[in-house]
Amino acid sequence: MPSATSQPSHDALLHYLPGYHVLICKECRYAIQPSAISRHLKDLHHIYRSDRQELLEYTKGLDLAEPGDVLLPPPDTTPVPLLPTESGLACAKEGCSHLCVTVKRMKNHWATAHRDIAESGRAQWRPVTLQTFFRGNQLRYFVVSEPATPETQSTQISETHSEPDIRTLETTEPSVCSESCTSKSELAFPSDWSAEEIALFNHFRTSTYHGLGRASMSRNIWEISVPAMAFHHDFLKHGILACSALHLAYLHPTERRRYQMKAACHQARALPLFRLAVAAPTEENCDAILAFSHLLIVHCFASEEQDEDLMLVKSGTTGTCGTESGLPDWLQIIRGSCTMFKHVWSNMRNGIMQPLIEETLNEEPLPIIPQNTVHSARLRELLVLPLFGKNPPIVEILEQQMTAYSSALIILSRAFVRAQAAKERGIFTMWTAVQIWPASIPMEYLEMLRAREPAALVLLAHYCVLLEPLEESWYMVGFRKRLLERIYWQLDEDWRKWLDWPFAEAGLDPLGAAMEDVRCDPMEASPSSYSASTSIIVTQRATQ
Repeated sequence: MPSATSQPSHDALLHYLPGYHVLICKECRYAIQPSAISRHLKDLHHIYRSDRQELLEYTKGLDLAEPGDVLLPPPDTTPVPLLPTESGLACAKEGCSHLCVTVKRMKNHWATAHRDIAESGRAQWRPVTLQTFFRGNQLRYFVVSEPATPETQSTQISETHSEPDIRTLETTEPSVCSESCTSKSELAFPSDWSAEEIALFNHFRTSTYHGLGRASMSRNIWEISVPAMAFHHDFLKHGILACSALHLAYLHPTERRRYQMKAACHQARALPLFRLAVAAPTEENCDAILAFSHLLIVHCFASEEQDEDLMLVKSGTTGTCGTESGLPDWLQIIRGSCTMFKHVWSNMRNGIMQPLIEETLNEEPLPIIPQNTVHSARLRELLVLPLFGKNPPIVEILEQQMTAYSSALIILSRAFVRAQAAKERGIFTMWTAVQIWPASIPMEYLEMLRAREPAALVLLAHYCVLLEPLEESWYMVGFRKRLLERIYWQLDEDWRKWLDWPFAEAGLDPLGAAMEDVRCDPMEASPSSYSASTSIIVTQRATQ
């Protein structure tokens, strides 16, 4: 706060709201507790005793309420003057009035207050605009109406990208995907779409889709076919809007938090509907399910709120983005696609999504243990990893863990070769990256990762090396480094030396300044270690 060089009048610094019995500091933009007025003027505004007297005399004549006695405005009233508004979330559980400003806090609320149990097909929260009179331990949010109209917000999005706010979209490029997509097709928006939703949808079709397809045919799918399907499947509609909002968050750093909040809200609306659809795929919804699965992966990479999940596993109990198996939804789809889509697979292979499916398939046979690759020596060093550590786990579960670790290591070795082949052919995509390792590793390894077993964490860090070619995509910018840094802070000091190579490949210094601003989650369980006594299992498995 700027210091006061002369005694300010109470009108210049303070404003009394008689309807709420609170005193607002105009510079700080929040209400001052009655007992803290003198300290506030002194400590924050450097107004000394002789100059504070007039202000204190003024406040003595006001009818000020204690923070707990202030009556909050009814929901959705006009914002209170002088107080800032914040994008926030309201719990959607009937009878619950919980409000907060971050997705992480809302997830924690659901985990503790509602045990993560949401009604099928319903979102767990909704976006709202919030204000609060007081800060600190007296903070109490209340819901107010939007400070700007939806038309104004839509104009802000569309003007930034030179896109008009219209109720119809007209395509000028022919679609090669379906007879229903003609060379001149018009998409009419239903009347219940808000102007903001239309603006986000327009942005997806004119900008975001470019980064989702490698070839022109698959890009046409994202530009034309997928948006057309969204009018018949609400989960895909909200998945598109969430992806568009994340793209805008990347494009506009100053508005990043606002767009991330919009993305989180649309994703929260999409996921319950998606889970209902994926439980019973049909010829009518299977293409939309596949498209949304791709968008789920983009959301995993681009949304920092999911960093704590370590990409492949949930960090705690089942939440808004995970399934009962403890896996993220996108990984559940990939790993179970053969069973999930067995009744509709032929329709998918020969339908609208055929170019996208062909782009993601890689059936080239590879040796179990690749030889003569630049990374073989590095990965071979990981064979001795189970020799490391001081606190062996329970003997009964050790062999199962070792088998899972060795299997995941073998698959990672193969993944490096497959990735190199894909890069040389120019077909290494986001989908390739998740198919060559996460889709194949044993469930027991994922359980080790969820338990934050150090050897499993080190293996995940080495997988991050493969993600380097994807960093030119907007949704991958910073993801690899954030994931490596989180792994670093969940390992004991003795284990961190195993991260030297992945960190060097990502341009990070494990012991340098890059780590200073990263904080480990104190709620994370301490990682356990492995016994040297059964390390022979890894060596035997790796050479089979």
